Amino acid sequence: NHVFVSSLPNGVGPAAVLEFWVQALTSQPAWHKERATLCLMDHLCQAAFQFNQEDCVQKLLYQQHKNALGYHCDKGLLSSLVSWIVAGNVTPSFIEGNANSTQVWFAWTVLNMESIFEEDSQLRRVVEKELVINSLTPDQALKKAQAQLKLPIVPSLQRLLIYRWAQQALATPEDHPLLPLIWQKFFLLYLHRPGPQYGLPVDGCIGKRFFQSPAHLSLLNDLKQRLIEAADFHHTASKALRPRNTEEGSESAREQGRRKPDYLTSPELHKELVRLFNMCVLWLDEESFQKGDTYIPSLPKQYDAHRLAKIMQNQQDLWMEFVNVERIQHEFEEAINLWLQVRVESHASPSTLSAQVDFTNPLMAKERIISNLQKYDAPQPSLPLQPMKAPVPVIPPSSLTNQNEAKELVRANLSILQHHAKTAAIRESQQVAFNGEILDTLPKLYTNREDQVVLHLECRGSSGKPCQGAALVTIQFEGKYKNEAVGQHLHALKREVKLLQAEATKPPSPGVVEAAVHLENFITALINLYKLQPVPGIHRVGISLFFAVVGFVSDETQRHPPTRQFFSSCIEILGQVFVAGTKSECRPLLRTILKNRRLCTLLSPYFTPVASPEEFVDLYEQVVSFLSDDNSDVIFMLLTKFDLPQWLHSSKPPLSARTRLLESIHVALKTCGFEPEEDVSMPYNLFCKHWACLLRYQFPDHYSTFLRLLMQSSSDQLLCPDCWKVSLKALGCYPPAANNGAGKEESTENVALQASAETLLSTEQVVETIEWLSNYFLKLRLSSRDFQTFGLFSKWAPYIGQVKRFVEYLIKRLIDSEATKLAREAVGSDAVLAALQSLHSVVTQLFTPWILVLQQEDASEQPCYPWLESDTPMASHMVQLYADSIGVLHGSFKDKLLPSHRGALWLHLMHYCRTCTAPKMPEHILYALHTEFGRLPWKEMHPDHQLMEEFFKIERGSPKSCFLFLGSVLCEVNWVSVLSNAWHPSPPPETHNMIVCLLYMVVLLAKEQQLVTKEESPLLNLLGQTSSLPWQLIGISSYQSIISYMNSHYPPSVILAQEPASELLVRLLKASAGFGASSDSHAHLRAVLERALSKLLDDIILFSPPDANVQARHLALSGLFTEALMMLNNASVSTAESLRVALRGWIGANVRGLGVMPLLTAVCQSLASVRHMAETTEACITAYFNEDSPLSHGLGWGPIIAALQVPELTAEDFLQECLSLGSYLTLYIFTLQRLNAEQTLANEMRVLLTLSKWLEEVYPSSAQDEAKLFLWWHKALQLCLLQTEQDDAILVEAVVRTLTTLQGRQAVLAEERLTSGILGAIGLGRRSPLSNRFRVVARSMSAFLLVQIPVENQIRLRPGTELQLSAKAQQ
Repeated sequence: NHVFVSSLPNGVGPAAVLEFWVQALTSQPAWHKERATLCLMDHLCQAAFQFNQEDCVQKLLYQQHKNALGYHCDKGLLSSLVSWIVAGNVTPSFIEGNANSTQVWFAWTVLNMESIFEEDSQLRRVVEKELVINSLTPDQALKKAQAQLKLPIVPSLQRLLIYRWAQQALATPEDHPLLPLIWQKFFLLYLHRPGPQYGLPVDGCIGKRFFQSPAHLSLLNDLKQRLIEAADFHHTASKALRPRNTEEGSESAREQGRRKPDYLTSPELHKELVRLFNMCVLWLDEESFQKGDTYIPSLPKQYDAHRLAKIMQNQQDLWMEFVNVERIQHEFEEAINLWLQVRVESHASPSTLSAQVDFTNPLMAKERIISNLQKYDAPQPSLPLQPMKAPVPVIPPSSLTNQNEAKELVRANLSILQHHAKTAAIRESQQVAFNGEILDTLPKLYTNREDQVVLHLECRGSSGKPCQGAALVTIQFEGKYKNEAVGQHLHALKREVKLLQAEATKPPSPGVVEAAVHLENFITALINLYKLQPVPGIHRVGISLFFAVVGFVSDETQRHPPTRQFFSSCIEILGQVFVAGTKSECRPLLRTILKNRRLCTLLSPYFTPVASPEEFVDLYEQVVSFLSDDNSDVIFMLLTKFDLPQWLHSSKPPLSARTRLLESIHVALKTCGFEPEEDVSMPYNLFCKHWACLLRYQFPDHYSTFLRLLMQSSSDQLLCPDCWKVSLKALGCYPPAANNGAGKEESTENVALQASAETLLSTEQVVETIEWLSNYFLKLRLSSRDFQTFGLFSKWAPYIGQVKRFVEYLIKRLIDSEATKLAREAVGSDAVLAALQSLHSVVTQLFTPWILVLQQEDASEQPCYPWLESDTPMASHMVQLYADSIGVLHGSFKDKLLPSHRGALWLHLMHYCRTCTAPKMPEHILYALHTEFGRLPWKEMHPDHQLMEEFFKIERGSPKSCFLFLGSVLCEVNWVSVLSNAWHPSPPPETHNMIVCLLYMVVLLAKEQQLVTKEESPLLNLLGQTSSLPWQLIGISSYQSIISYMNSHYPPSVILAQEPASELLVRLLKASAGFGASSDSHAHLRAVLERALSKLLDDIILFSPPDANVQARHLALSGLFTEALMMLNNASVSTAESLRVALRGWIGANVRGLGVMPLLTAVCQSLASVRHMAETTEACITAYFNEDSPLSHGLGWGPIIAALQVPELTAEDFLQECLSLGSYLTLYIFTLQRLNAEQTLANEMRVLLTLSKWLEEVYPSSAQDEAKLFLWWHKALQLCLLQTEQDDAILVEAVVRTLTTLQGRQAVLAEERLTSGILGAIGLGRRSPLSNRFRVVARSMSAFLLVQIPVENQIRLRPGTELQLSAKAQQ
């Protein structure tokens, strides 16, 4: 009525009235458990729904809900926690149980409020995310959401809203107006699609994921059944409604007025509700919605696809079309009318009173109240108060500030609790003893005893024969017998156990409960007072109270779970408030923990050594001194409290304190041992982490101390190798992205400081570190007889891998820094050479203690060899690193040196020759050295005479393996590059010496089968390069010395041997002597061959066989010339060229006339080179005409034409060579041969065209060949005249073209300057090489031909014809 009145015009509004009544009703304690209050709240919620003012009610209930969950709780710190645990971990709610079937409006409002709370806390979002992404169960998802959101109290699983709406839908009556909306709320959660919300594709609904357990599946079936029942109810209701009968209208109006009017729902709404609930059944049953493979628009009509899409899109618009609004209004009006009726009846009184009091006047309220009170009997006086003792003593305020009083109060309570725990422990021990005795006694309850039984077996007889009687069978067996005494004893034991169990299940005595609550109240009061007044006195009381509780912790209190939980809670609260972070309590707390190790788990969380920076190192040393195998767990928990980075950055400790801490950590690492046990692995990892952290802090403050401690402990194998790995990572020796295996190494990485990208060591520090390591290991190698005898590897084997990495890092840093500094230096400068020698010396000194032989002061004693044969695999790693370092040094400096400079490989090989080639050097050491050194890029080394001298010394006095290794290395050298100066006009003496040393070396090595038979033998490769090396520089004396050595060390059969090495060696010796295919490289040998050829040709031309005619003599001389000319075919290119020049000179000087004919025949038959043939035939034809008048004998061209033989297979190549070489006479002879071969007009035309083509291509290179063209011109004019005499127009036209071409070519030849090229086109070409006489003739012939061809297709053949000069002829 109040709400209705406030909604009228000029009223305060329903919201204010609703807030007033809700606050008034909810201010009562436990209001949600009072039935009358809930009834009023239900009406208020209905009014709020009707007036659309639900927000104001939900807001107030929301705040009440948060208070109920403990968000603003002011109870005791322990009581709030214990009350929630005792309540069964069910989240509080204003709805008792799972649902409310009577106050549905109130339940509707509360569930909407809790839904808002669930949304605000993001609980639903996180739970749905875990269900979708990680496919967890609802219980697991809820736990993960609690951990992720860090909520103080998370709803239990049954309090999730999807289950709450489902339970309320089951409990709500079928005819309630809110039932459709409750189902709507349920399906909004059940058919929710959370995929796009988390960046996932639109998938199925999430509802099925909440209903996986059997209980929830049963709930889902109940929901379906409830929907069917609701649909049936409304279906029946729609059929049952009929118009009111006339008989019903005959009732009197008075009876109708007294009866409460009924409201009838329209049949149409019932039918809509039937359709709605049937639709919900389909939604609930459709599995495809959960899988996400349904196309919503394609669903049948009964699914109501439009409404379903809104639900899946989480649209919150209420289904008001299904709500019976008229019924709600009717019920609201009915309630108001009922209230007014009750109020009027309650104010009905005698007429006198009613006449005096106005019940409608607000100012008469007091009178109305007094009038109403007068209707009742006078109140009775209250009962007398009985004084009662408080169940828990009150905390005296003085005890909160008085330390002694507080201790006494606490100790009294703790003694009671401790005694209770001891009693429980005794009871537990007794029960264990009884159970043990029962288990020991049970086997004695039954025993097996021997017994026998006599059985009578009756006989019935057979075949009419009677039986003689029953058979007696005796059976012996062991039977079970119960020991009664043992049984009675067991019965007594079980009775005792039952008595103990009954005693254990009794509730604790009131004194124990009083002590616990009293102590809890005291702690709560103390903490609250300290928060208000944080004074030192109260703080001291808290600390003393903390240690008092700790003092009462015993084995009995730890065995009894309730007492253990209570003590742990007290220690936790007191430790967090009073002890943690307190500077003065670090040492006492550590002392307490070390004294009583079982308290470590309880007390270690409040041990904060960083709060006391001055005592940090002392506390750390105490922890280290307590380290042992049986207390590693305690040490680990304590070490986790030492926040070393915070201590370093906050307190800035001095260097002395940090050094003490580093030494203490070093002691701890040594205590863990060489192979830490599994029990101490966790403390060991923390020590390693602190070790690395301290090393990196203000680097390099502790670098020298760190290096000294690390080396000293490793020398005695007191440190675990993993400590090296952590240290090197801290220094940055490991690459940042390296993945160094798994397992134990990976576990170390997790706790150790990761390598950073920054470089800690500067270049100066790298140099100092290398120098320090070199001196340290050298002194260590010579420090004791063991190291002198067995080397360093016997003790350092476990650390070799890390030492190798450290040394590799240092060397690479050193080489890179030097290379960077020398980047701008000139190639081969003195600075580069000095830096290279210095780096090689530093690297060698660093490896000297590890892999080289050391000489003792007493020369008579045996040298100190670097390792034993058993340590070879380990030593090979260090040798490999040494070789790799030399390779890196070589790679960094090879581009900064000239080939003749002594590079890193040369320095390394010289160092090897001086230090590793002693006569008694052990073979296992040499094998390791040779194996690793052999992998260096020796092809890039440049040896010199000094290195070759060392090689010859090793051959005479060192182990055979050294000689073979050095020889193999020198065979890999690129000797062509080394001896490149040999091809200079005047090679230096060093080159002469090196080629002699090379030949001597090859002869020395060729007899070694190990080098010859080696796979891809470098010796054989070198022997195969004989044609590329300048053997002509070898002197006769050196060669004789080499041959003398070969005679004394090689068997004579080597000359005839078929092995590749022997054949190549003999070929090499021949080549170096000047024989064989490689003789073309010897200038003096070529001169000898030229002279020999000339002498041979002279002898041939003088040869005159007796009694031989001209033809026989010609054939004989041709055969001899052929044999002689074969030298050109078999010689190399350069030698053949030299012999060709000599042959041409000899022809020009010594051959005349007919004497040329045999040679010409031999040339055409024997020379394989077309070029040689073209040149030689031209020389022969020229020599033929050198005789004074060969035509006087009447021979002419005939002998030459008969002698010249053009090769048929290479005729085109031969003619082309003749054109390019200017062999015009040879081509003229070839032309005559073609004319003689076929005397026809067609052949003559072909020859004419060939001559025309040749004339266009040739241009004499000198005046010596220009006169030969007159023969071509004459023969061309002669052939043209023969063609014109045939009076054939086609032939005349061809002749005209030929003569025109000839005229143009003659004009070009007649020019004073060359017309070819760009300069020639503009008249600036070179001067013509032809003589003036030839050019005058060419000009005259050109003019003559222009006159004889007046027009293009006409030739002037008769002298009497009148001249008709063309324009070009006139010019």
